[in-house]
Amino acid sequence: MEFAEQFFGALPEAGRALWELGDGWRTVGVLIGAFVLMAVFGFLALRWRDRHGWLSAILGVKAGFIAFWLVFGMIPSGWMFFADGERDLLEGTLLPGPIGPFEDAYEVVRDLVTVGLMGGGIIAFGVAAVWLQKRFPRSASPDDDREPVTGGYR
Repeated sequence: MEFAEQFFGALPEAGRALWELGDGWRTVGVLIGAFVLMAVFGFLALRWRDRHGWLSAILGVKAGFIAFWLVFGMIPSGWMFFADGERDLLEGTLLPGPIGPFEDAYEVVRDLVTVGLMGGGIIAFGVAAVWLQKRFPRSASPDDDREPVTGGYR
């Protein structure tokens, strides 16, 4: 019961520390801007898919790059900076301290959270890729009247 009291008692202070680490509203603005850019690029990629194939593909890649940057760069990096900078606050309350012979349990849990963030990102991008392939199958342009090629040498 004591651990639960410490855990929930440390949450408000950890939230304040996270807000200060991210420079408060500046990080919120960056995240909102990133999501708005992703939405705009994704919307334009969908709208221009039939008429401007290459431009649509470029815009889709830009939206994916922003998501990639957030999931594999900004979020794990922010977590590592937060966990390292607030070790005094987190160790023993939100994350474990030394456990018996394992004096580095804090680093292990910190790194496992990072690996979980990265693994979740890989799975999310894989699922998104499969969904996009099924939702938008490859098709030839309407003016492409090539005959099927059998291949091989004669």
